[in-house]
Amino acid sequence: MKGLDWLPKFVADYLSFTGKCFRHCDKPTSLKVISQGSTHVLGAYACPDAYVSQVVYFSQRPDLKWFNDTIAGQVGIENFTTDDVRVATRHGWELGENADANLKANLGSNSTITEVYWTRYARTDAQKKTAISLCIGDQSRPGCLKLFAHESEKVERLCPACRRG
Repeated sequence: MKGLDWLPKFVADYLSFTGKCFRHCDKPTSLKVISQGSTHVLGAYACPDAYVSQVVYFSQRPDLKWFNDTIAGQVGIENFTTDDVRVATRHGWELGENADANLKANLGSNSTITEVYWTRYARTDAQKKTAISLCIGDQSRPGCLKLFAHESEKVERLCPACRRG
């Protein structure tokens, strides 16, 4: 088996998409990569206002504890539950002929990529008053690309640490 140094490009080419903001607005979302390495890609689908619809993690051998701890550590344990985490297996054949050939060339026949994803489902009125955003920055400075919780009525493109400066 080869290293997964090809994985970030594979995710960009075959596993990322433009969607619609989940519960915040009707603007398009796109995948913003939070971290990547030779064995994983972690990203968030966010709208232009930085509201996060879904956090995704791609790996051949995902570390669920790392994924859960990373999200809970950034958004706060009160805003995260493993009940909202799902795991899916992505096969090359379902992604198209080029994706299938790419996957086979890099991992061999019948290989797959695992996608772990988290969509926050606010279940109480108090939870609905909190939104999750990605620190993407604003005109004054770039963001740190960390997830953070804030009042849902406010648009926040910078996390508290970056706002403090």
